[in-house]
Amino acid sequence: MASLDVDVEVVDVGVDERGEMEVPQDVSTVGWYRFGPGPGAAAGSAVLSGHVDDRVQGEGAFYRLSELAPGDAVEVELADGAVVAYVVDRVRRIAKEELPVDELFARDGAPVLTLVTCGGDFDREARSYRENVVVTASPTGGGAA
Repeated sequence: MASLDVDVEVVDVGVDERGEMEVPQDVSTVGWYRFGPGPGAAAGSAVLSGHVDDRVQGEGAFYRLSELAPGDAVEVELADGAVVAYVVDRVRRIAKEELPVDELFARDGAPVLTLVTCGGDFDREARSYRENVVVTASPTGGGAA
């Protein structure tokens, strides 16, 4: 996330036993949903998800994700070294039970990068945050400088 000066490793992830997108166990990495479009795809939503924090490992890769704002830059380096540049369009906090999964994981439509982490209040009984922070960004059409 260029605007926050955050540089993290992105790993391929799939679906967990609950049928939800996996999130890497290592909170210093971010997962790309490998069954959907990838960053730089011509259409659809490339989804990257990471932890905000962990009680043992500390701050996660997306600890500061909620600090992004419309107009901020986000860059993704692909496996071949090419860089795809995006600009943040929207930052939302969405209750977990209201997460628009079909929208976030769209396979068609305009290309978009979707970044997801936990946010809001922590529910100690459920051992989970009550919300998700969802950042959507559009490709700028150019690479990194």
